[in-house]
Amino acid sequence: MHRPRHTSWSPSRAVLVVARSSRVTSTIRLGVSVREETELRGSRASGARGRVSARLAPALMVVPLVAVGCGGGGGGNSSSSGSKSSAGGLVEMLLPENVTERWEGQDKPFFIQALKKYAPNARVEVQNALNDQSKQQSQAEAALVKGAKVLVVIPVDQKGAARIATKAKQQGASVVAYDRLVLDAPVSAYVSVDGVEVGKLQGQWLAKHTKQGDNIAVINGSPTDDNARLFAEGYMGVLKPLFSSGDRKQAANVSTPGWEPAKAQSEMEQILTRTNNDVAGVLSANDGMAQSIISALRGQGLAGKVPVTGLDGTGASLNLILKGQQGMSVYRSLREQTDKTAQIVAALLKGQQPPSSLVGASKTNGATDVPWAKVTPRIIDASNEDLVIKDGAATKAQVCKGISGGKGPC
Repeated sequence: MHRPRHTSWSPSRAVLVVARSSRVTSTIRLGVSVREETELRGSRASGARGRVSARLAPALMVVPLVAVGCGGGGGGNSSSSGSKSSAGGLVEMLLPENVTERWEGQDKPFFIQALKKYAPNARVEVQNALNDQSKQQSQAEAALVKGAKVLVVIPVDQKGAARIATKAKQQGASVVAYDRLVLDAPVSAYVSVDGVEVGKLQGQWLAKHTKQGDNIAVINGSPTDDNARLFAEGYMGVLKPLFSSGDRKQAANVSTPGWEPAKAQSEMEQILTRTNNDVAGVLSANDGMAQSIISALRGQGLAGKVPVTGLDGTGASLNLILKGQQGMSVYRSLREQTDKTAQIVAALLKGQQPPSSLVGASKTNGATDVPWAKVTPRIIDASNEDLVIKDGAATKAQVCKGISGGKGPC
């Protein structure tokens, strides 16, 4: 279980404790009093501040309150308090799971790098909920105890995450919904691709690469992820008319809890057994599932014979595309997405609204119209995989593993 680290006392931290009674309660829950915190800092640090006695701490805490107001809250670098041009503070990024490789391998490092550019005094911490909504709730609460000023949330459960957003607002923190919209709660901004457009690209590609009368298996994402619903709305908008007319046949339509690749493989194996391997195309909602679906097809000698879709442009799937076993992946630049997120977070740290140049649209989450910074999706196949490599989302070594030179970017 993640345990919040005790943050050392600083003038900016003092502002947080004095100005917000709710944070005083949080500090007590941590089990470290202001007096103990000061003594700890005094034993470790050199210089005058390190020698301040615990007896004088309450008096010193009043001084920053008068001098800088509430500008330095959030446990960030105290040198940033009071200056909007160099605002800092703690930013907590809450990842949903680790079965999809992009979260830890791409989104996390890209966001940290981007925020250094726009808010160099900010401090970033990243937690992973491992597909457990209650764990993500605890991680968010711990971050707020530590004085987080902005939470960047990719919710495990988009409705369940409303508690996170509500709690954050109560404590004066902002929430940015990243990739998945937090529903039915106050959210400062939403940064994501248009999920319906993603699904349309997948559905159109699969329709083009199958023929009349073909059986198509549809393997959706997690039922608790609203993005999965949006993707399905997009690709079923293309495929459902084909199924209704008899132009294509729907062999199966199943959802995959938690986007778990192992579950997707089991689903595909059951579909193959039930149809006696009569499947001519698979709509896979993302790359992680596509890779496991292809494993199931490989077990029946069908890998490379059945077109399979994907999403995320992962290195492993790009490799399968070059091997002719996966047909395509939809990619949106995670560099672009994390860069836009970092700009929004930097504005929120300064007490400003998200830049209008970034949030040209809005999306209703059931409680409010949330400013929406859109990211553009595009189809990736063997002809343009170099775009993903140039973006830093996959390496040439990953993409070209076992591939002879001259093919694609290899």
